[in-house]
Order: sequence, then C-alpha cells, then structure tokens
Amino acid sequence: MAERVARRTVLAGTVAAAAVSVVGVVPTAAAAPLTSHDSDEELLLHVAGTVAVLPVAFPAFDELGTAKQRVTKKRLQQVLSRMSDDVRGDLVDGLAQVRTMLSVRDDEETVVRAFGRAAASSAQVRGLLAVVSAAIATISSRFEPGQRPAAELWLDYARRFAAMPARGREAGAR
Repeated sequence: MAERVARRTVLAGTVAAAAVSVVGVVPTAAAAPLTSHDSDEELLLHVAGTVAVLPVAFPAFDELGTAKQRVTKKRLQQVLSRMSDDVRGDLVDGLAQVRTMLSVRDDEETVVRAFGRAAASSAQVRGLLAVVSAAIATISSRFEPGQRPAAELWLDYARRFAAMPARGREAGAR
C-alpha cells in the first residue's frame, strides 16, 4: 500500500512539474517589441548566426541541424519571451551598443572582431553579454537568456580573435 502511495506521489509530482514547464514556455513577452528599432531582431539573428560559427563552431548538444540552422526567428522569439526584465534591459542597452559597432550586412569575421574590440576596450560589457547570451540561447535550448558563463567565454574568444591578423591581410601577405 505504501509503495502504491509513493508511486502516485512521484507520478503526481512528475505531472505537476511537466505542467509547470509547459506553462512556463508560453511566450508572454513575445508580443511586446524588443525596442523601438525594427531591426533589433534581425540584428540579434545576425549575431546568433555569427556566434554559431565563429571564432569556433558552436556544439550541437544533441540538437538537430547545425548551430547556424537553429538560428531562427521562432527560436529567438521563444528566448525573448523567457527573458527576465533585468536581462531584457541589459539586452536593450547591449543592442544600442551593437548598432554603433556593426550592421546586419557585416560578414561574420567583422562581427566577431567588433565584439572582441568592444569587449577588450569597454568597461561596460554587461550589454554585450546580454546580446551574446540571447544569441547562445537562440542557438541552443540548453542555455537560458541571461546566463553569463557561455557568453563570457565567447566574448573571450572574440577578444583573442580580434587581436589576430585579419584573414584578408593574412592571405595577401603570402
């Protein structure tokens, strides 16, 4: 009898946890625009596409497709809907900073170098971390927006990449 009660308790707890997780995924902030700039989602997708491939390819973590293929507007909107107000504020600040550094037309190497230079020369990297964190969460469901360790690691890679000679100059020197 006690074993039957324990199973019911575990089953009820599992169902409750599953229900909470499903309810937690419902996009609540997706309808609200990120900022007054219409191109912010496009810019975030461009950054995420860059993070997916440079300076190192982003791991698959058992998800289907390449990291670049997982950079979709739908995934980004899911990330934005899970974002806390504090992280969203940092993201808005970071996007303002990113808009001054690059455009969606810049190639991936230019994007990484711009982030690397900004991270190396700026005391204010909180906004950059929020942008990179949102990009990483878009690429991989293992990460939540606002998680800093992976974003800090990518920015460190970007700093080192920015310090290396550019590919175009390196190829021309041969």
